[in-house]
Amino acid sequence: MSWKKFTAYKSSPSVDTYPSLPDAITWMRLFLGLTYGLSLGYRESTCDSSLEGAIGLIMGLNVIVFLPILYLNFFLNAQTDSYKALNFQGSPNALALMMLIWTIFFTMLHENEENTLANAVIQTVKVVTGGNDVVVEEVNDPIAGDDSEF
Repeated sequence: MSWKKFTAYKSSPSVDTYPSLPDAITWMRLFLGLTYGLSLGYRESTCDSSLEGAIGLIMGLNVIVFLPILYLNFFLNAQTDSYKALNFQGSPNALALMMLIWTIFFTMLHENEENTLANAVIQTVKVVTGGNDVVVEEVNDPIAGDDSEF
């Protein structure tokens, strides 16, 4: 894979001149998914609620899918008809990576809610199973607990 060909302005690549273009587009989309997921997580941590929930997901999908298509058509002037499914190559993987990074940030920022949910699940299991013969520990709040693990 040649990054020199990938960054050459108006090079008009085709399947004959640049067969690894789909791989380069996939890596570009993965990078966009990673950075957009980090951006959403950072915005969540700074309480900037401009892009959260479905709006953030839709904007991420637009960035991941359409930015590389614009790059292919206007910067590279690529002959996309000579490739198989080049326009959406790697989009599902990049979207999954964006959501994974965003979920990791969201979980890290909401430990109290996660512990509350875990305790509610434990209590439900105790109620459903009768609670007498089930040995389950409740989740302690790491913020209010001791700091011995750090």
